[in-house]
Amino acid sequence: MNRLRSTFPQSPRTKPGGFTIIELLVVITIMSLLMAILLPALANARRTARRTECSTHLREVGLATSMYLQTEKAFPSLNNEPEDGHWQYNYVIWDGRDYQHNFGPLTQSHLFPDMRILYCPTQESPFHQLNTFVNPWPSKQLLDTRAAYGRRPRVSGMDVTQMPPGRSLYADLFHTPEYVASSHKRGINVAYIDGSVKFVANFDALVDNNMTLPTSLIDNPTMMKIWTRLDMK
Repeated sequence: MNRLRSTFPQSPRTKPGGFTIIELLVVITIMSLLMAILLPALANARRTARRTECSTHLREVGLATSMYLQTEKAFPSLNNEPEDGHWQYNYVIWDGRDYQHNFGPLTQSHLFPDMRILYCPTQESPFHQLNTFVNPWPSKQLLDTRAAYGRRPRVSGMDVTQMPPGRSLYADLFHTPEYVASSHKRGINVAYIDGSVKFVANFDALVDNNMTLPTSLIDNPTMMKIWTRLDMK
């Protein structure tokens, strides 16, 4: 006599919970590929945003200068040295004694409601960041306070009517190639006498020169060569 088969349905075998090693490896591989694709894009977006913020700061510096010139009629001296002295020393706010040079008079005229305007967000040097142990703000006696932007030499005592609209006036620091390499890396933001700002890609004289610190009169011709190259033709 044949054994009767059960009329009850057989329960299927259940698969053990969790992922297999192969499935985990596939997921990890996919995630790695996504990260490899997205991280450079995110880094580039962050770099672009900081460059845009920097250009906004420079535009505000240019606006503050325009307002200053409406009353004072002429640019202040670049630094505390005769005939603008060392042209690499073009970023002073407070020279350890007074506010008489470069950004100092504009600061004392309250044309920078937020001092962060004078600082590029990509600048890594503590000598050119706001309120560090070597760059204090508020200022302190015998210690320089520096901006993260430099002004063109040989405009002291001049007014805007004596300069063409394409003349470069302010820029990210470039007084050594290292400062260019550690900031926007691919170039610098430049503000012009007409109020415009543009990003200028690296060129040989900007990144391949022998300028060093401390500043030297020997480097003045190189500085002027770069400023001339930055002018809009």
